[in-house]
Amino acid sequence: MNRRTFLAQSCQLFAVAGLAPSMFGENPMPESNQRRSLSFSNDWIESLLVSAVREMPLEDAIVVNLSTTALRYRAGGDHGTILPWKSAVLRNCTIESAESAALLHVRQRTNLGGVALGWEWYGHRNAQFPRETPLYISPQDDIGNIELDPAAAFSHATSVSASPRRYRLKLNLWYTPEETDCGIHTGHQFLEVHTQILGTGHMQKFRENNAGTLYEDVLMPVGFTHDPFFSVADDRTFSYPWHRYYADTDCIWMAIELHPL
Repeated sequence: MNRRTFLAQSCQLFAVAGLAPSMFGENPMPESNQRRSLSFSNDWIESLLVSAVREMPLEDAIVVNLSTTALRYRAGGDHGTILPWKSAVLRNCTIESAESAALLHVRQRTNLGGVALGWEWYGHRNAQFPRETPLYISPQDDIGNIELDPAAAFSHATSVSASPRRYRLKLNLWYTPEETDCGIHTGHQFLEVHTQILGTGHMQKFRENNAGTLYEDVLMPVGFTHDPFFSVADDRTFSYPWHRYYADTDCIWMAIELHPL
């Protein structure tokens, strides 16, 4: 397997893409192709946040659009888009434009369970969490504030709300081994979707807090971000059905959280 970093080519671009400082002290435009490692990047998963992206070469990564506008890319003479809050696996492409995106690449699978050694078992945060469930959460990365109308943003509507709401965007990874029931729950105080990074899992909805009441089963292949499970009311409050993540294989997935401000 080619061991080069998945952004080897783009590193060269970052070195030359900065804008010259203003001679007259005006507020400068954002520097193109800004990047930083996400707090959960480790020996198994390479993770970067990029912003103000323009003409950035990309070798191999799961690309998650973390903005309210479409991410645009090309492969040779072909062009494509990733809609807001969606994702795709891209190889040997150029990202033509994007406001903000997370780039994730699986560096290695050997001793994959070791990823949990530096993370936290979820039961330490939730006293009611089943003691026998091996679910682990990474450090959370606080990305920053964003404004959007959740009803429009997640339905990809073309109209823009006259009164968008402010949210704090946060990301973290989860890990669990194969055949793990991560627990039926509801009542989140934030908007959330998930992107599959490794393995195959399911996002599932239930009528009640009972596995026998399953009514929707969404398969989560690598590189896929599911549609939101929450529903938004006219006053922009939101609610969730009973739901859970279920792992078929060893799985790593990313939670994308929008916390109301």
